[in-house]
Amino acid sequence: MRAVETVLRRHAEDSDRPLVEVTAEDGTAVVHSYRDITRAAHALGERLAARVLRAGAARVGVLCGDSAEAVVAELALLALRVTGCPVPPGASAPTAATLLADVSAVLADTHGLALLAAWADHPVLPEDCPVVPVDLAATASGAYRVPDDDRDWICKILPASAGPVTRVGIRAHAVAAHLDALRAELPAGAFARCAVTVPLATLAHQVAATPLAIADRGCLVLPPAGVPDTALPGWTAAVRPTALAVTPPGAVALIGAARTARREGRPVPAALFGTPGVPLLWCGTEVPHPLLRECEGLGLPVYAGYGLAENTGAVSWNTPAARRSGTVGRPLSHVRTEIGPDGELLVGGAGLAVSLTPKDPDADTDGWLHTGVRAAIDADGFVHLVRPERARRAGEPLTPEIGRLLYSLVRSLRADCVVTFDGTADGSLVQLAAGARANGTGQVVGHVPDAHRAADTRARLTAAGLAPWAEVRHAGLHDLGRAPAPVDLALLDCRPDLTLPALTALEGRMRPGTIVLALGSAPTGPYLDRVRDGADYLSMPLPVGAGAEVSIRLTPATAVPRPAPRPVPGPVTPTPQPSGE
Repeated sequence: MRAVETVLRRHAEDSDRPLVEVTAEDGTAVVHSYRDITRAAHALGERLAARVLRAGAARVGVLCGDSAEAVVAELALLALRVTGCPVPPGASAPTAATLLADVSAVLADTHGLALLAAWADHPVLPEDCPVVPVDLAATASGAYRVPDDDRDWICKILPASAGPVTRVGIRAHAVAAHLDALRAELPAGAFARCAVTVPLATLAHQVAATPLAIADRGCLVLPPAGVPDTALPGWTAAVRPTALAVTPPGAVALIGAARTARREGRPVPAALFGTPGVPLLWCGTEVPHPLLRECEGLGLPVYAGYGLAENTGAVSWNTPAARRSGTVGRPLSHVRTEIGPDGELLVGGAGLAVSLTPKDPDADTDGWLHTGVRAAIDADGFVHLVRPERARRAGEPLTPEIGRLLYSLVRSLRADCVVTFDGTADGSLVQLAAGARANGTGQVVGHVPDAHRAADTRARLTAAGLAPWAEVRHAGLHDLGRAPAPVDLALLDCRPDLTLPALTALEGRMRPGTIVLALGSAPTGPYLDRVRDGADYLSMPLPVGAGAEVSIRLTPATAVPRPAPRPVPGPVTPTPQPSGE
């Protein structure tokens, strides 16, 4: 925190230096200066100190959207040396209740107040916990000040990066080491205008983007509420960022705009970012390697890394000075890494967070953070992540149990519409299409982000005589909202961090009774919170293969007409049940 606090001490009262710039829906920019934000933070701190805080014992929840108020709340807690507990975007009521179980108060902007109202039937706050609205116009009695002491303290409590909902405590000195290591690898002023397209409550912004923008005496630039990914290049061209977090849908939008600019003979940087050069493009979430390679080919290098809350953010990162495609970069200077005997990536060093989960007496106490991720480190120190052993490699056949399950579901449902995401290259689409052919009706649509895997899947379907029964789309998450509807069966066989976004993207295409099947290592953490909270799904685990979660949609989505049954492409003959390949 030292770099952040140094800037705040010097510039808190600057009225002509922008700290937060919000783009309104009409495209105009609403600018809040350092003085505006810090004065509002000081006023909020005075209200908290007077009403709800007990010295040395307070934890305060933060329920804010992507707003200037979220930054006000952040700086108020920093000045008070109070632990903040931000609720991540998309959290269910049970998850929020776990994260806020022991807070003394909750800070909320308009978005947060709306969430609390929506959760009225599922209380998430401790008894008698006050909700304090964050007011940008509040008047303070004086200027914002941060303490001069350099004591260590748990400045944030964040959800763990993997597994069930558990919490970790982020130490101020760990954040300082994390920021110092990142800044040592960055060009000067890289975050002077940091365009924020990943929610502010996520790990990337809690311990990286927001602090780095302040450390560079810079400005956070927020898009209009609800801006679609397809509009991202137009917005970035208008705001002229020096740094931009890239998500998978955002990368796809940038790729499309870059292709158009090249076709029209326009310089790509000017067309996409309004600048003669490309800003620092970094990953706020994991971006698949095929997308990274495509960005690279268009002159849009994206700096991929690997991080988790248990290590206060980034473990390793590709940087402008040292980047290797296909890796997650070299470990940062404050991080120690080692590959364990079973190939697991082990992490140590100054960035380790404090576990707030009661210790298992039989737990490993070797001093390393066991990430649960298989990895390799090459001779130059770059980290290569490897998919977990229990997850199938692309192109491997399904287990016989999963093959029979998919075939049986299509046959028993007589499904008119089956939609899959990501995993169709390993044989699942073959099983589903075989079931549709045996029924004599139905449409199977597979969404495969990787072009080579999509082509391979089409070839396999053609060789099996199943091409008329299945369509393979070279498409990603952003295309799921355009899937046929209503969906009778959805198969999610993708990375764990993509399972919940894929479900969310498909929900508008579902009907009551839609079955969602998540395979392998995918159904973990936030995904299970969503389908098991009892509000919209009836869900249970299935002990088949490496594990599966089957969920039945209970509530209606936006009404969508059912298409006419797909015509039979030729004479139908009985099809024997597949055995797994």
